[in-house]
Formats: sequence, C-alpha cells, structure tokens
Amino acid sequence: MDDKLRIEIAKHWQAAKLKSIQQINSCFYPNCNKNSINSHILQKNGILSELEEDGHVFQMEIDPFATDRHIFKKTGIKKAFSFKCFCAQHDTNLFAPIEQKVIDFSLYKNLLLFTLRAKYNEKFRKMVNINLREILINEKCNLFDIRDLYFRNQQEKIGLIDIEKTEKLILNDLRNDAESFVFEVKDIELIPLCLASFYNFETTQELANYRRIYGKDKENVTDIFITVFPYKGKSKFIMAYKKKDSKIAKPYVNSIIKEKGNKQLSKLTNLLLFQCETWITSCSFYNSNIKKYEKFFSYAADFSNRNLNERKFFKINLFSNAFPNDIIQWKKNVG
Repeated sequence: MDDKLRIEIAKHWQAAKLKSIQQINSCFYPNCNKNSINSHILQKNGILSELEEDGHVFQMEIDPFATDRHIFKKTGIKKAFSFKCFCAQHDTNLFAPIEQKVIDFSLYKNLLLFTLRAKYNEKFRKMVNINLREILINEKCNLFDIRDLYFRNQQEKIGLIDIEKTEKLILNDLRNDAESFVFEVKDIELIPLCLASFYNFETTQELANYRRIYGKDKENVTDIFITVFPYKGKSKFIMAYKKKDSKIAKPYVNSIIKEKGNKQLSKLTNLLLFQCETWITSCSFYNSNIKKYEKFFSYAADFSNRNLNERKFFKINLFSNAFPNDIIQWKKNVG
C-alpha cells in the first residue's frame, strides 16, 4: 500500500472514529440517561498522579495504519487512562469508597469497583469499534472491505454480550451484598505502572478446538481480571476471577499472584506484551526502559495475534536490566 492511499484510509477511519465516539454520550449506569463525562479507569489523585511528571505520562495506544501499530504516546494526566462512561453523579458517588477515603483492600466491594471500570472501558471500546464500522459500512466507502467490516462487527458484538453478562454480575454484587468473584491482593515492590485490564483464560487453540467440536463459539469464556498500581510506597497487585470458574482459574491466578520477585515481574511483563493493552507508565521509565525497544512491543502484538497458546510465559522482564537482551533473544526464538 502506498503512502497516499494509507493516508486516505487513515483519514476516513479517524473521521468515522470521532463520529462514533460522539455517539456514545450517555451514562453507562443502568437506567441513567444523563450525559457521561470523562472517567479515569484508575483515579487520578493518589494513583495516576504517582506516575505523572510535569503533568504527563506515557500511554500505549494503537495506530492501525502505522508500520508499528502499538505506539507509546505522551499524554496529559487529565486525558490519560480516561473514557466516557458515567455521569458526574455516578462517577462521584459510586466510586467514593476508593476515591475519597483511604482504601480498605479487605472489603470485597472496594475490590469490585476496580473491576467495574475495566469492564466498562472495554465495553466503551467495543461500542466505538462497532459504531465506527457501521458508519463506514453505511458510507459504502470503496477504500474498505465491507464484508470484512461486517464480519468483524459480528465478532465484536459477541464480545459485547459477554461483557454485559459480567457487568450485570458486578452490579448485582454491589447492590445485593453478593460475592460472585474471588480476589487475590498482594503488595509488591513499587513499579512505575498502572494497569487495569482483563483477558480470557482460554487460549486461541482451546477456543478453536471448541468451535471445531461443537460448531459454535464458546458461550462463556473465563475472565481473568488484573489491576496493578502504585499505592503508599508499594504497588498493589490485584487479580480476580468468577467463583464459578475457580476450578480452572484459581491454579492459574495463584501461579502469578503468589510468585515472587523477578519471576513474578517476568510473568507480569508477558501479560503486558501479549494480553493487556490498557496500561500507562511514567515518562522516566519510558525513556529508560522502553523508548529504545518500542518496536518490540508492536512485534509482540503481532506475535500475540498468531500465538495459539497465550498461557505460555517467556523469559522477559521489562523491569530488569536484562530486558534488552531478553527481548532480542525472545524475538529470535519466536522468529
């Protein structure tokens, strides 16, 4: 594809994306139709502010038309890690226990609130993608493969249904003192990272096998939630899963959360590279540990798209001095 055509495609895509974002303007809380405001996935004061330098952080973003799709962008702290989700009332009142007080990490509901915004952020992203493609489909723009856009939207809508199931479960727990999730919380050494994400326990190969055997997509995948952020001189490391998935999720989560030192940071690095896109870091850490090796993050994203076993961990530790050698050797090994 020549540069002129790539620019033209990117122009149409970005215009549709902006229009799509503007269409999502109502509070996500059930039965609330008030206008939504920008909400931080993790609160600015006391958490994101721990990473800011001169009011900025570095956030990983995706540019689908760049040679290296995954880029790190210097972003103002007011915009970083934010999306339109709740109205001012729900954004303030619902999250007051973890934003306006010293956080009690022994309380189930407090931990649940950290998962809710992560889910809603992914819901927002999927809604943007669906609207974006529908705009391009309706415009019948010959720069895009309409059949491909339609197919991708069908897959996106399946993912949205899964998210909405878990959303209802979280809200039910918050309202009715139920406990449908298991949380594991650990204090680790302070690392310059804020992460709030979730991913499937099932590997690509396992989901493909299910589809081959049963002739349909697996209806209920196993969510693994992960949240990491600086707090009072340490980093909080939180993982969670649904109680009903304990048989398979508990051993896996324990193999990460109960690990120690560099082995744990290596597993966390694998999740950052291959499973989780929603994270930010400080400007200093970006300049010292990421900037020279940024292209490897795009390569890692491409690798994850063809990787059939996402539960395999490689010897890579972003927080170690050995990271440059590790990431170069990893690329050689996976080809």
